[in-house]
Amino acid sequence: MKIAALALIIFAVVAPSVALSDYQQGVLDGLGRGWKMAQMYDQAQTGDPTAFNQVVPDYNAWIESIFGKNESLMLSTIANKAQTQAYSVSKTYTPVHAIDESWNQTKQSLLPDSDAYGLINGHPAEIYYSIGPAINDF
Repeated sequence: MKIAALALIIFAVVAPSVALSDYQQGVLDGLGRGWKMAQMYDQAQTGDPTAFNQVVPDYNAWIESIFGKNESLMLSTIANKAQTQAYSVSKTYTPVHAIDESWNQTKQSLLPDSDAYGLINGHPAEIYYSIGPAINDF
């Protein structure tokens, strides 16, 4: 009987202290949502941002319900990245014919051609075409 009474007293004292306060529950919810959004953001940076963009309005509505309309706390969606294209340098252009605006077939070079060793003014052609004549001033 004494053990049951002692257990009842301990349970009555310990049980309310185990429950989280509103503040603690809010912090726990915020950390959970923030962690979820961080994981989704990382996934969006490496691949398709569609899943992240779908949950951003819900997250922003939750933030607005707590802090009000504070733009500095709101997340924005991520635009799909454009597919990058390989970098290429074209040394020639074809001018437009003045009379009928057709492409003239004459090739005119804006950049010098490389010598037999692949050099232009003593520099590799790839570097010369990338940086240009500015490297001669160094």
